[in-house]
Amino acid sequence: MCEGLDPNIDSRLNFKQLPAALINKGYIKNESGCNYENYLLELINKSSYFRSKGKSEYNKPVNENNGQCDAIANDYELDFKILLAASCLQASNLFSPSISNVSDGITTYGECKKPKGEIKATQIHVAFRTRNLSDLLQLKIDYTGVRKQCIETDVLKVLNNLETLKNLLLYFPVEFLFGENDVLSKSEALEKIMQALNYDFESLFEYRNYIAEKFDTYFVTIYSESFYLFKIEKEQLKHIEDIRLEDLPTFIKLRNYRLF
Repeated sequence: MCEGLDPNIDSRLNFKQLPAALINKGYIKNESGCNYENYLLELINKSSYFRSKGKSEYNKPVNENNGQCDAIANDYELDFKILLAASCLQASNLFSPSISNVSDGITTYGECKKPKGEIKATQIHVAFRTRNLSDLLQLKIDYTGVRKQCIETDVLKVLNNLETLKNLLLYFPVEFLFGENDVLSKSEALEKIMQALNYDFESLFEYRNYIAEKFDTYFVTIYSESFYLFKIEKEQLKHIEDIRLEDLPTFIKLRNYRLF
């Protein structure tokens, strides 16, 4: 998308990754709700599509140690997978200001864990953009020779998640943006975003279909203060619905832990 732009991607389209508090589990000290799975559960419970499929409210499993899905309804189950490189999550955790919830209404902020450190973080959409399905299948064969802390390691971890034989919701935790002077209708903006995602993640969608064709796969990301939900059909995104961020109390609570 913004990195290594291609003619297939509208040059006006950009994005920013969500802050650490919204993507790193347990990042905020003494904040039990600091887990993206909590607001994703709120999201699918707000979704008329998923409520219709599940025929009930979705709940967390009683015991997560038994390999159960993250969201369970009467007639449907769903597992959440964050679509971000492990190195990128690590960088977010190490180089973002620390946050502590001291008590109700009192929050303290401190320096990051490694103020003078650096890490090579993988942009996962670029990593998949430059690899086709054959490349991914070959990488799985050659995995024993892959070095730690490299792009291939990040890609392999995502592939392992895609091999989960459950219905999956892939969460791409970024907010898409257009320039201040770019006036697009909602439908035009959505078309541009879908075009970019389909291009960057073509091989990822193909791999998931190759491995787990019998299971449903969904995709969610953010644009214009809303979560946009998609289903992956025939290795392309199909828009299902969009839900306002303000309707998800956990997301809003975590987003409000920010520096002013």
